[in-house]
Amino acid sequence: MTTRLTLSSGAIEGTRLDTGVTAFLGVPYAAPPVGDRRFRPPSPVEPWDGVRPATALGAAPMQGAPAPGRFLADLSSPHQSEDCLNLNVWTPSADPAAGLPVMVWIYGGAFVAGSNAVPAYDGARLAARGVVVVSVNYRLGLLGWLRCPAIGATGNEALADQRAALDWVQREIEAFGGNPGNVTVFGESAGATSIAAHLAAGATSGFTRAVLQSGSYNLVSSVAEADDTTARVLNHLGVPADRLRDLPVEELMAAQEAATPRSGGVFYRPVTDGGLVPEDPGAVLAAGVGVPVLCGTNRHEMGFFWGRDERFDQVTDDQLRSLVGRWHEHPDDVVSTYRRARTLSKEPVGNRDLAIAIGSDWTFRAASAALAGWQSASAPAHMYRFDWESPLFDGLIGAAHVLEVPFVFGTYDHPTIAGFTGHDRQPEAVAALSDEVAGAWVAYATDGNPGWPRYETRRRITRTFGGARKTMEGPNHLELALWDPRHLHR
Repeated sequence: MTTRLTLSSGAIEGTRLDTGVTAFLGVPYAAPPVGDRRFRPPSPVEPWDGVRPATALGAAPMQGAPAPGRFLADLSSPHQSEDCLNLNVWTPSADPAAGLPVMVWIYGGAFVAGSNAVPAYDGARLAARGVVVVSVNYRLGLLGWLRCPAIGATGNEALADQRAALDWVQREIEAFGGNPGNVTVFGESAGATSIAAHLAAGATSGFTRAVLQSGSYNLVSSVAEADDTTARVLNHLGVPADRLRDLPVEELMAAQEAATPRSGGVFYRPVTDGGLVPEDPGAVLAAGVGVPVLCGTNRHEMGFFWGRDERFDQVTDDQLRSLVGRWHEHPDDVVSTYRRARTLSKEPVGNRDLAIAIGSDWTFRAASAALAGWQSASAPAHMYRFDWESPLFDGLIGAAHVLEVPFVFGTYDHPTIAGFTGHDRQPEAVAALSDEVAGAWVAYATDGNPGWPRYETRRRITRTFGGARKTMEGPNHLELALWDPRHLHR
């Protein structure tokens, strides 16, 4: 059964699912960023005649091969194209008078991978809880994040894509039964970092509140770092900058893989150029921007990255000191503080446990907590920690990065995800936890109250999911006190 809607750009036809939710897939929100539009901000969507089918997922952004290592969950995107600026909408009521809360998803993937077609991000079950769910594609890698002033590329074209999608939601979402005055933007990892960039830039007219999952203001690039990335790409290609728009996209992607490999670090991310991103996002956010936020991380974030790599199954004393030395000028003090604090809280203190805890805090959790604290002075803030542990590889993964996402969407039992979430071993427990997490996210999108007290710097109330305790006051505060929130740049 199909459902037809009329948008400002033309009519579309979606599919009504057995659950009563209607899905509109692959809907364009901007013109294809191809030809002369490559490396430029998005242009308005081009109107069409007749009825456009919205019954199949659109193309994913161009991206490299999946990161090597052990298989955890399928987050790949096989069908790719430069013509990728599309979004999906799932609605329980395509009635303009419904006035439902809206949730707009911005996916992660280290700014070089991902799409709104990934099975984990299917919004049907989340929408069935009474919200309109929108998932947005944006350009990745050098096509979305390459700074090259010679051709007018700011390095933040992907952020401009996201803004264009949020503007589209403001214009069109009422036709899907959504309330444009009650929009919650939520994202994970690179998606959460993108949201922090929008908050810091004051680009908040497209949403009412924000959920930042495992990402914050610190995972950004300076102009100098961005220019170095561009030099790497141009040197590899051996062409002047003005040729970048003319080269076949396959050649560009090959250059990205060769000159800026994923194994070499995070080369592509928001650029703090003072334009779409302030030069010091942390300073802006520390002053408060008056937008309600729900922030949080997973307890063992780095388990996702190191759990894929057998070299980190064991961590020696020298490896631990070397790792911590990348993040802090006094690694021995950090290690001893973490070992002492974790002994007091009866948490594991082996070298690998310490490495994951320290790496997770420096990369994700310290900045997330800082953002919640800063925002709490100007708007309501809430904090969570996801503690459910994946059973993969004898528990080496832990409560890893990305693991909370299928619990939010209710996609925990998808065949390519069930092993990661643990549904194949504990189906009832996983389903119950997903109901808990998704229910909190929908409650927050509805009226800003996820169901637990606000986070304040005085008490730092944190809701935990999947662990023994439901609510904690300032968990691991001794460890987090080691990190200066203004110096967490990756």
